[in-house]
Amino acid sequence: MVFDFLKPFRKTTAAAKVSKEDLEAGKVTAEKWKEMSESYKEETGGRSLLEDMDEYQKSMTQSKEEKEEQDKIVAQNQAAIEILNSIIPEDTEKPTNVADAATIAAQVVEQMAAKATPDNAPSVSGVTIGLNGPGTTATHFLGIPHEMYARSKRWNELAANPASISNPYDEEEVSADFRNAVRSFGKSMSARYAYLQKNNMLDAKKLSAFETDYSGLDNAKLGDQYIVRRQDALIARLIQMYDVYEIFPRRYGVQDRDVMFSAFFEQVSQAWQEGEVFKGGMSIQPEVAYVDDAMIKVNFPPFKKLERIYIGYLNEEGSDPMKLAMIEFQYMNIMETAINEQNHRRIMGIFVEPEKGVPGHYLHSSTGVVYTLFRYINENKLKPHSDPAFMSYTQSTMLDVVVEFLMSVKEVTVKDYTVPFKKQVIYLNENHQLWWKLCCRAKYAKDLDFSGPDSMLYKVPDIDTPIIWVPNMGQLPLMFTQVPRNIMCVENVPGEMLAAKMQSAMESLKFWSVWKEGVSASFVGLKFNDKAALDANNYKRQCIFMNTPSVLLADGATVLDGSKGFWFRTDENTAATALTDITNPEPGVGYILEIGDTNNPTTIAKSGKFSEITAPFNPTKVGDNILLVMNVAGDKFFELERTEGGIRKINVELQPNVPGGR
Repeated sequence: MVFDFLKPFRKTTAAAKVSKEDLEAGKVTAEKWKEMSESYKEETGGRSLLEDMDEYQKSMTQSKEEKEEQDKIVAQNQAAIEILNSIIPEDTEKPTNVADAATIAAQVVEQMAAKATPDNAPSVSGVTIGLNGPGTTATHFLGIPHEMYARSKRWNELAANPASISNPYDEEEVSADFRNAVRSFGKSMSARYAYLQKNNMLDAKKLSAFETDYSGLDNAKLGDQYIVRRQDALIARLIQMYDVYEIFPRRYGVQDRDVMFSAFFEQVSQAWQEGEVFKGGMSIQPEVAYVDDAMIKVNFPPFKKLERIYIGYLNEEGSDPMKLAMIEFQYMNIMETAINEQNHRRIMGIFVEPEKGVPGHYLHSSTGVVYTLFRYINENKLKPHSDPAFMSYTQSTMLDVVVEFLMSVKEVTVKDYTVPFKKQVIYLNENHQLWWKLCCRAKYAKDLDFSGPDSMLYKVPDIDTPIIWVPNMGQLPLMFTQVPRNIMCVENVPGEMLAAKMQSAMESLKFWSVWKEGVSASFVGLKFNDKAALDANNYKRQCIFMNTPSVLLADGATVLDGSKGFWFRTDENTAATALTDITNPEPGVGYILEIGDTNNPTTIAKSGKFSEITAPFNPTKVGDNILLVMNVAGDKFFELERTEGGIRKINVELQPNVPGGR
């Protein structure tokens, strides 16, 4: 006989004055549960309330699953009957079960197979929308019936008939029309990009092949349909140029700063004992994501020169699969350059407030992954694996150094159950793939096959840690591990950079776009007040592990060679040593001087090429550092931030948005 749980349970809850709403909302106190348990035990002759509740819930779940399975079988049978009945002629009685329907359908198919197929050509309706339109007409370039391609516009007439360049025209009027057309086109491109991103349709292959769902355009005019399809093809070209967002995905909606909450849980398990003996807890340490303002501002030559450049494009040998109108041609060339710069900046950028009235370097428009990791070190959240053995590698030592680095990471993570080593992925410099292959072939086999995701090109041998190859790092021997998608590129609005604007001034045409971008991690590690506390923590609950890709300076070195790298670490100096110059500096690079030994630590006087730093640099502790960048003229170095005596200080005039500066 099946035990009736509900009857005694309802009696118990009624006696305890506990309503159904209280039970569903979880408002029953521990005292009430205790009272109900004792009452239920008496009512049922010693049965356990919690055990009976558990059994009842299991039986209800099982009954629900059985009913869902039965409904699924019935639905499948009904669908099969409908499919089979669609084959059976209308004048034949339709069966109501699968077996009969299958028998009759098989007979029909057999009869059809014995007959010849009627020679009736299928009728096809609809309009094919190609990339380059149906063909240029007397009124529209490419035959696209839209104002943007009207041949009444001089730039479209040039595309349709390059010989028309000699026709007279009002340059002021044409320039104004062209400016307005570019603004409308840029605004439309940005809106289309945002729509595709919002609906998860940013797939370059599908956009290029027109596999996107265009059902929403069914009622649009033909010209509008062409516009959208051409914009999708242009967007496909642009997103194919992005080579960092598969590695560091984008997060939108950050206008200035955004808080990304990191929750760190303490141990909770313990041996049972009676009474209220509690253990564990949770600390929430917010990670601040921020963005800097970046821009494109281009001053074009007069319209006359622009159209000659465009005529040159039309006369080039070979054909572009997508014939670009003049607006598209200008827009694409600017955006392709901007995206190439952004790809580099996302990895190696370091934001610097521009010198007033002077164009700045593209790497100084925002801060990328590498300098963000350096910031986390200075914030006492990230303890690097700073052993000199991991600082660099060569063509012949890369494999061994990477393996030793991973062994070091594994050694500290196996002691911390909160950061499983097996979930970590290592990020290496894509430019060193050839070195990696040579090392693997030298150690394992001459004829190794590096194809496939499980090959040694994508997994570290013996350890099996997955490899992600990072582009745009030059020759930097950086190695770091994290759980994928932890470090992200942050922006404000999807497609914000694509919203180009234009205006004319005298003979010139000015083209510009403004957007926001930055880089942030969701989880870095626990934050400590100083480096000593970070070191004492010894990587516990740290989520990112990295080497310090630095150059070890010789005893008494007074000059840094910028061609050797950007991060320099001092060793023991036998006498007082002061830095006097950075030779071979590269524009856009931030140079780090880090103190590796407190015996005569290298100082910097506020003079000569360093006269613009905020104050003389007099370090006293291991880990003290200063971050410097060259000015536009190339004759001075500015200071972005320093850690001196263990205390970090940000130059807010040049780094106004960095967390900790304001």
